[in-house]
Order: sequence, then structure tokens, then C-alpha cells
Amino acid sequence: MLRFFLLLCCPLFLAAAKPEFTWILEANGDVKWHKLTAAGTYLFGTDSGLYSVDVDSGQYLWKREDLKKVPDFAIEEVPGAPLLFVADDEGKIMKSTKLYALDIMTGKTIWETDKLQGQVADLFPDYTHNAMVLVATSYTGKAKLQLLHLDLMTGKANFDLPLEAKVDLYMSEKGSKFSPRMDLNGHAAPTIAGDSLYLAYSGLHKINLKTGKLEWGATFDVTEKTLKHTNASPLVAGGLVFSSAKGVIRAYDDASGQLKWTSADFGAAIPEMIHDNGTVYGRMGGVFLEPARREYQLKKPVGVVALDAAAGSLRWRYEGAKDSITNMHLDPKAGVMLIADAKNLIGLSLDASGNKVKESYKLPLEFKFKSSGAKKAAKLAGRFALGGVAGMARKDKSDEDHPIALVARTDGNIVVRGKQHLLLFNPQTKQTGWGSAFKAPGMSNFGKIMTVAAFAMSYGYHTSQAASTYWGTSENRWHNDQRFASMKQFENAMAKRYSAAAISDQFAYMLTDVDTSEGDGPGIVGVNLVNGEAERELYFKDREPDYVIDEKTGTVIRTHKGKGSIFAQQVR
Repeated sequence: MLRFFLLLCCPLFLAAAKPEFTWILEANGDVKWHKLTAAGTYLFGTDSGLYSVDVDSGQYLWKREDLKKVPDFAIEEVPGAPLLFVADDEGKIMKSTKLYALDIMTGKTIWETDKLQGQVADLFPDYTHNAMVLVATSYTGKAKLQLLHLDLMTGKANFDLPLEAKVDLYMSEKGSKFSPRMDLNGHAAPTIAGDSLYLAYSGLHKINLKTGKLEWGATFDVTEKTLKHTNASPLVAGGLVFSSAKGVIRAYDDASGQLKWTSADFGAAIPEMIHDNGTVYGRMGGVFLEPARREYQLKKPVGVVALDAAAGSLRWRYEGAKDSITNMHLDPKAGVMLIADAKNLIGLSLDASGNKVKESYKLPLEFKFKSSGAKKAAKLAGRFALGGVAGMARKDKSDEDHPIALVARTDGNIVVRGKQHLLLFNPQTKQTGWGSAFKAPGMSNFGKIMTVAAFAMSYGYHTSQAASTYWGTSENRWHNDQRFASMKQFENAMAKRYSAAAISDQFAYMLTDVDTSEGDGPGIVGVNLVNGEAERELYFKDREPDYVIDEKTGTVIRTHKGKGSIFAQQVR
């Protein structure tokens, strides 16, 4: 979720601008943080409490002023479930931590627990068992973990498992220079397959989610200095579990935990793995966050490696990517693995062997501005071939805009997403339908924040799909729980979100400089993903806006730093 600082001129501005806004809300104190929930509600925190607002009307849904000074990292949700989790663990090192589960629509406490020791370091859903997994840890550089498996509806602990293997903690972006926070966010996300949980915090460990027992574990170093997300989540296929750490892929027998094979060292990172038809594909290298400096670093070599899943032998290795690499997109019907680097879209033949990898196709990335007649205000970055938007980079390359993510659309097309550019690719025809690039606004930390936004576009699609599947299988279970008097309200909200998601699949929103009759400065442009045209826009009137955007409805909500004012507008 995007965050910036908003500076408004004076109180007279509010009165003059009021007709432009969908609604304006005066909060009870300075807004410390704000976010949109999966249910489409707007949540914010002040020193006075925790508040939820209806996005359409700007009316309060609920207030919890007994929960004061709640930091944003203490708030979590499970998409698809009617719960919001609030962890009361600030500063309570190795003491009992209380976790509240609130009804997301009413703010009512559904259940609470204080069985945790230390602070909450990770929280993720177990959709299969209608539960959540909460991981707590001591506040140290090397820490032991406590794993709690909680029933989503009651908060009852199905099991409480201490893990002896010590793990490295990462500095969280949600902390501050004066109040740093350490958590597990930099590690590969856990994997749940059937009744088994696979953790990659300190090697590879398998836990039985029915018995709460550790079935087996292999401890090895998984951290690449302080860089985040350099390893892939555990991959379970064909009776084996694959783990990547520090550029090495390992395969373990799923039943016994016996190490079957270890690959060569492919460099600093293997952040993604895909299994298909007896082959494990690993993405080598990429761009990774160094949290202390809050900067992104490119780690090489950059490319794709393919290994025989059973034996671990090398099938082929591709290191032809230049300066960057996106996630992999497997197209088994076409026999192609699609990636994008700084200059090209590259389709790698799955039939390759050795280091002589056949490129089924290699298409230069070209971007040109497209705009409907009504929207000519967005400032065009220009048209660039052989390098895309990187062609406008400064000498220090601090504003390079290489492709970051490949996002598969429901119509079969692929969106190539960067910080400031979008391109549509049809993998069947091997043609680019359109490409648009927009000028980056002159704002502090812009590049870092927009890098996160581009990754979030891909993550959002997958999260929405998982939440939708979960809701479809557990709706009756939640509806029959008598404590949830707001279930009808939640059902309506979820139905609205899924309906909006089908529509929002057509648009992506870019932060850029706009030049309108109202003024010239940072704003939002809505790009139609069918035709590539900038059909919507919103001018901020502020050089450093602090905002969140609901991409499903095109609603932008901004805060007035230090004044407690909140404004909602539509990107039209």
C-alpha cells in the first residue's frame, strides 16, 4: 500500500476544495497510518484509538478508543475472513502478548488470547483448516520461535509448538529509525500443502497441522546478508520438497526429510521456483530490498536455471537477461518460459539443454503514450525502444525503470509492469498490443515506493484469488456463528469486492505528474488495460501526498498530516 506525506496549504483550501471530494472526515487526532482492508473498509489509527470507515459514505463503521496508539505493524487480516487481528505486543519483550480478533465490520471483540511469549513476528492463514498460524519471537537478532495454530472462529489453540532452531530477524519497513522493529518478513513465505506446513525461516522444517508435531527439520543458513526475499517459498511436488537458499536448491524426501540432492551454487539468490513435468525452474538473481538503507540492489547472475526434479542434474541454464528480471511465467502449451529483462521480453524454450538455451523469441520493449481525447493531461515519458523507460535515466541510474513484474490477466494476456510503465503482451500471437510510459513525479522516495507498488499489483491478483476461494468454501461456517451479527453486512461487502474486482481487472493506476486546468503536479492516472489509454486521472494539488488507493473502485483516500483531516476522491 502506498504511503506519502501530504501537505495542504491552509484551512481556506478545504472550504474551496470541498465539492471535489467524495467525502471529508476530521479524525480524532493526527492520522499515524491508514490502509484499506480486503473487505473494502478504510482503517486508520491515531493516538486516541483505532477507527474503521465506510469508503463510499465516509461514515464511521466503528471506533475502538480502548486500543490506543496501535502501530500499523500490529494490524493484520486474513483475506476472506470477517476478522481483523490486533496484536498488543509493543515493547513486551518475552512477556505475555495479547492478540485480539475483531469483527472487521463492527469492531467487536470476537475472541482474544494472551498465550504468546514475545512479539508477533509473522501471521498467515491456513485456509485448509480454517485457522491462522501465528509466529512469535523474542526481540533479538537470532531468535527462537513459538508457533501457535489458532482456530479462526474461536481463537482456540489447536497446538502450541516451540521451535528450537534459531532464526535471523529482519528490520521491518514498518518500524522507524528511533523505534526499529524486527520480524520474519524478509524470509520466504511458508507453504501449506494438505495437512503439512513447511517453514523456511532457518532451513526447512515440516510440521503436521493436525497433530502439531514437528515431523522433520533440516537447519542451514538461508540469509543473504540483510537482503530480503532472496529465497523462494518451499515447493512440494512429486513426493519431494524443494528449498532454495543463498543460490542453492535442495530437494528433500517429503515423508522422511532425507536430503536427496543439492544443486550447484547459482549465485546470490533463487527467489522463485516452479515445478512442471519433472523439471524445477529457478529464477536467478533480481532486485532485492536492503532494509537498513531502504534501497533496492540488483544481484547477479540474472536468468533462469532448469533442473531435473528427481536427480537435481542441470538441464539448462540461461544467463542472458540484462540488468533486471521479472518473475517467471510458464506457458507449457507453447513450451516457453517467459521473462522480461531491462530491454526485452524473452521466451525461453523449455526443450533447451546445457548453456546453449534457445530463445523462442526476444522482443524489444517499446512504450508509447496512448491517451483518449478527454485525457491529454498526463505528462508522457516518451517512446523508448531497447531499454524501455530506462532510456530516460539520470547518470546515477537512480530513476531507472526496468520491468518488475509479469501479471497474468484473466483474458490470457500478460501485463508487463514497471514503476512508470505498462505494456500488454499476447503470448499466443507473440505481439505487444500497446505500451504506455509516464513521467515520474519529482517526489522523495518515489522510486522505492513505486517499486513496491509494482510488485503489489501481482501479489494482489493472487491474494484476491485465494481469498475468493476460501470465502466460497467457508461462507456457511461463518454465517452460522452467532457471534457474528454483522455477517450479512460482511457478505454484502465481499460480494461487492468480487464484483468490483472483475471490473478493476481492466484498470491499473500509475502515479505521475499531471497537467490539468486545475494545476500541474503529482496525480494518479488510470490506464485501461484493454487499450492502454489513460482514461482517468486525479490531480493531488500537493507535492508529497500521503494516500492509499483502492484499485478495485478507483477511490483515493488522503490524509492531512498533523491536522487529522481525511479526504476521499474518485479517479475519473
